[in-house]
Amino acid sequence: MKKLRCMAVGLAVAIVFTATPIYASAASITLLPYLAERDLDDNTRVLTLEEAFRMAERNNSSIDMLNDSLRFIEQQRRSLQIDADNAWRFGQGRQDFSAEAARRAIRSIDMTIGTAPTNIQIMETTSRFLVLSTLNTIRSNEMDLILLRETVALQTVALSHAELRNSLGVASDADVTSARQDLESSRAMMRTLEIGLSSQRASLNYILGLPSDADIYVEREIQLEAGDISDRVRNIHYYADRQIVTDPSIAVLRRQLADAQVNYDMAENWLQNTHPTPPGMPFNPQTNPTDRASMLNALNSASRELRDSIDSMRENILQAYNQLRQLEERRATLLIDLRRAHDIYDNAVVSLAAGVITEHEVNSARLAILNAEAAIIENALAYEIRSFAFDSPFLLGG
Repeated sequence: MKKLRCMAVGLAVAIVFTATPIYASAASITLLPYLAERDLDDNTRVLTLEEAFRMAERNNSSIDMLNDSLRFIEQQRRSLQIDADNAWRFGQGRQDFSAEAARRAIRSIDMTIGTAPTNIQIMETTSRFLVLSTLNTIRSNEMDLILLRETVALQTVALSHAELRNSLGVASDADVTSARQDLESSRAMMRTLEIGLSSQRASLNYILGLPSDADIYVEREIQLEAGDISDRVRNIHYYADRQIVTDPSIAVLRRQLADAQVNYDMAENWLQNTHPTPPGMPFNPQTNPTDRASMLNALNSASRELRDSIDSMRENILQAYNQLRQLEERRATLLIDLRRAHDIYDNAVVSLAAGVITEHEVNSARLAILNAEAAIIENALAYEIRSFAFDSPFLLGG
């Protein structure tokens, strides 16, 4: 397996080439300019992808806020437990509303504490997804910028040719104007991309907890030949069911439903056993200090949220599976396009040697190869990020 490293300000990608050619007419994909070996600046900080993930997790303010909240409510719990114990100790017990309120508050705190590890897992995975998504956006725009630079070089030559032909009377002023407008449009797009890239790199640094102008290099691999999703997922419906069972976001909702059921049962029990309705009087839920109606509403809401989330997640998993299959089919088409671009380029080189076409036309054919290669890498990036979310389906709802 041949691995080449690319260097770029704020981002790097290592492309993995398998020993088997990915298209029939050549041994490997022709390397785009940004895939060439380059020397890193002495001030560049080199990170592995896993290091970048861990930095983002440590810098996730939501995780810090949750941990701070946990420390605070644990102190609250100890205080509430003392209140509840005192109520029991002085004989008030279950008939004392303050003791009942303290127990309910303790249970709410216990639910928060109990779901904290799962919520942290969700936040950490989301941080990783954000890093990968940002890296892929930067890579995509870097490719667009490099291809635009290649395009501008060709359009500059095309404008010179148009001006020369116009001076010789074989091209109109409209031809020159059109060539100039094409060049100016590409240059404007370059400036827009450069501004966007600067902002995206600053965003990546922010995610990692670094200064906005930090010069970093993230080493990573992009598999151009991703496997067939159907080989990994034999039965998508079984896979969806299994993911729903193990998904952390669904686990949190299940815990919330269970706690809502317990809260309702406690309210009902308080009403029936502690403050029964007087004989001959109609049932009056308003006599329940713990607000039975509110607990019932919370129970029904938790049940609906869990049911809707499961249905939505199942649909999202099925959609993501189909999207991955479509990307695989698209990759096959892109490889055919690349093979065709190589054939056209090879014929152009022969025609140039025979004096039939100009070097400018050969360079245009070469740019077509670069565009075809970039499309394959774009496809690989899209497959990577969609596959990541497919394995953590709570990300698919975003």
